[in-house]
Amino acid sequence: MKNHIIFFSGGKSSFSVADWVKTNYPDDNILLYFTDTMWENDDLYRFIYQAADRMELPMLIHANGLNPIELMFEKKLVYNSRIGDCSKLLKMKVSRDFLKKGIEPPIVKWRNKDRLKQEDFITGATLYFGIGWDEEHRAGPIQKNWQPFDVVFPMIDEMIDNAATLKKYDLRQPVLYDLGFTHNNCNGRCVKAGQGHHRNLKEKMPDEFKRLMEQEHHLKVCVDAYRYIKRIPEDELDADARQVMYDEIDDAYRDYFYGRAVKPKMYISPAITAAPELVEFTPYAFMKKAHGGENKPYPLRQLNADVESEDTQIDLFDIGGCGCSVDFGEWNE
Repeated sequence: MKNHIIFFSGGKSSFSVADWVKTNYPDDNILLYFTDTMWENDDLYRFIYQAADRMELPMLIHANGLNPIELMFEKKLVYNSRIGDCSKLLKMKVSRDFLKKGIEPPIVKWRNKDRLKQEDFITGATLYFGIGWDEEHRAGPIQKNWQPFDVVFPMIDEMIDNAATLKKYDLRQPVLYDLGFTHNNCNGRCVKAGQGHHRNLKEKMPDEFKRLMEQEHHLKVCVDAYRYIKRIPEDELDADARQVMYDEIDDAYRDYFYGRAVKPKMYISPAITAAPELVEFTPYAFMKKAHGGENKPYPLRQLNADVESEDTQIDLFDIGGCGCSVDFGEWNE
């Protein structure tokens, strides 16, 4: 009996891939594998649970324990389309550590575990990803990074109709597709997405957009506070005093970024008083926008103003997104 592991993202394509594997290998051991960013739309969980139940397949859910905003706070870094490892750390590293090294993450959940046909579902497994012909350029890096596992992309090699697969199981598609998003990841808040994506978030999910805009602002303040302190010369601030100031920043913002407070505590870095010449505002942002051929930060607050202005053109075709566990690129252990 052979093992098959479907990287189950919560999207329509990975669901179709799961059905394809079940149809072609009905007597083998098949596992749905979902790595959770803990930042998802509630309807994603409805979808994956119903899918697992109706396909009568076991599903393993793993999570690092942080969501992307919490990860940015811990790393004191504002991600955007040019920089960011939320998908690498929250999805790719979690899955690689488990499947290649047997290391389980902090959060482990099962659905339909009794549907496993054999306990060892990793040895000799074939891995499946739901990327299509329009993402074929990603196939090579994925295969390279998952050696020695065999990797298969049914959506590239076969003609598969997502709508027909949903109908087969009488399953309603995830709500984010109904709202015009191109994927079902991170509740429409992907920090690597573009202007068109975030404009849709503002229009269809205004409360989520407002919350994300506020989080981006406070991340910028938090990151700059850290950098102010880091710039103070060692002869003016010793290591112990510097750590105290870092701890003060963490105490001021931790509850906010971990969802335990509506607003962060007011915090003004002592570095502003200690070394005012080092203070400068850095326009970090989740997005980058071309200005005279150069990509510069484009914060959500600016997008919000541009959307409401009649004089500013928004690039509706700038959708973007990280591709999550699909887009490995060059992996560093």
